[in-house]
Amino acid sequence: MVSDMERGRRKPGHYKPLLCDLFGRTPEELGFADEDPLTPPVPVVDLGEMLTRASAVTAPAIADLQRQVDGLRALDRQLGSPAVVEPTRQLVLTMQELMAHVFAGGTREALAVVLSDAAALNAWQVLNTGDVRRAWDLHNVARTAGLESGHPDLLAHAMGEQTYGLLDIDRPQDAVQLVEAAREVAGNRVSPLLVAWLHAAAAEAYATAGDASSCRSALDAASRALPRDTDNTETPYLSLDEWHLERWRGNILAKLGESSALDSLMIALERTPSTYVRATASLHCDIAQSLGARGDRPGALRHAQQARTLARQTGSIRQLRRVEAVTKRMA
Repeated sequence: MVSDMERGRRKPGHYKPLLCDLFGRTPEELGFADEDPLTPPVPVVDLGEMLTRASAVTAPAIADLQRQVDGLRALDRQLGSPAVVEPTRQLVLTMQELMAHVFAGGTREALAVVLSDAAALNAWQVLNTGDVRRAWDLHNVARTAGLESGHPDLLAHAMGEQTYGLLDIDRPQDAVQLVEAAREVAGNRVSPLLVAWLHAAAAEAYATAGDASSCRSALDAASRALPRDTDNTETPYLSLDEWHLERWRGNILAKLGESSALDSLMIALERTPSTYVRATASLHCDIAQSLGARGDRPGALRHAQQARTLARQTGSIRQLRRVEAVTKRMA
């Protein structure tokens, strides 16, 4: 028994003081580690300091946080995720810390709005770097914050965007279930712009799952729902207009192997703003896929190379994987 205690196989329990007296040694000398080390208490002043800091979160401060998120979003679009993923992560952590210590109802809800937006943005950035698991966790942060904010649009958007992680790990049926749940959350309580976006996201999930009929129905629903006024001032995390939807339609139809996809993709490519580098990479990849399906291997390889160059420029591992998959199918 004593030998087992010395080897750490058995705890001495209430025998510890008796054994120490018997051998005239301290517990440490006998090799008895402290069985229940106490966690050093966190000084009360730390909590007080955090509460004081959190109490300084005002409406202007929250507005400033939103401006930071919007700025990072613009840089992400132009420079690519690797350039901004860390600053966005730090901003999310800061807001999570503040949320843990803000208890005034209205302030918590307003802060949760910005946190949900920032966490979803960071999740998308992380997904582009290829880290699907961390992106999933960040989307869960966005969903939780969206729920607390009381804004169903934030919750539905985070859920809809989270489906892309499932598509990236080849779980299209799960993606369909999640995006349908997002559409249910949205119902008629969100903006027409988000309704259109969710229909298009559902169409992509259905296309990947091989359900062409449901895909076309969702695409038609997206076209009908898209409002004439696509101003996204109230939903800065959404960029959707006729050009975006045309690009998206081409991407989805290319997944179904439809020849009409190429027309939509070429129209979208001509209208692509120069600042949308990652979107341009995606378009070239979709065009390569569509040309490959038509048997135009030289044209497909040319667009695949352009997609690869732009994907490397923006550091999008996700796009590079798509390009390699398309190229491999043409080998």
